[in-house]
Amino acid sequence: MNTEHMTIAPMRHEEIGKCAELSVQAFADYEYFTNFFAERGERLAFMCAMIHSEYRTTRRRAHFLVGHAGGVPVAVADLFPPDWRKPSDLQYLLHGWGRVLRLPKQDIVKEWLAMDSDAGHYCHTLLGGSTWYLSSLTVSPERQGHGYGREMLMECVVPYIRRHGGTRLCFFTNSESNLAFYRHLGFEVADYQELDCHGTKMGSWSIVYEIPQ
Repeated sequence: MNTEHMTIAPMRHEEIGKCAELSVQAFADYEYFTNFFAERGERLAFMCAMIHSEYRTTRRRAHFLVGHAGGVPVAVADLFPPDWRKPSDLQYLLHGWGRVLRLPKQDIVKEWLAMDSDAGHYCHTLLGGSTWYLSSLTVSPERQGHGYGREMLMECVVPYIRRHGGTRLCFFTNSESNLAFYRHLGFEVADYQELDCHGTKMGSWSIVYEIPQ
């Protein structure tokens, strides 16, 4: 699949590491992480261990779509199908979760994991039938603000879900600027909550999009 800026294809096994690192770079200064790990080195260590394990563990169950420009990954969409089932703890351990468990400040790691579960809870209740869940949409920092996110979402994710029989997409965001972007594209807020992020309150908006057939 081609868009104005990218060629998009399913993630290849040899791209897992590059795509995970792209996600780390893109979200390194996102309050979803900075609220818990103020020190950048600790934050990147946690993100690298967690995201690499997540990608390796879920790649056979999720649908990873990668946007390439100049032959390198510049955008990644991580989609959960309606019949999604979370992998077991053993599967995570077999794919690198031990690195997360060996990090310092395990109390903060546990706080983050609880917050992450709360943030995605509403969307996970919608999964099933023909509803898909967008676990993450990543665009490399240097490509942000140039249409790559819109192309990845509207010209790749939405048509991909439609081709697989999906009629609805859900996901959440914790950024008001991102919320404005999604609303501009016709997405609607289905749920809102305030999350406790290591003593700081953070908004979390669950977004739903009814896919035109």
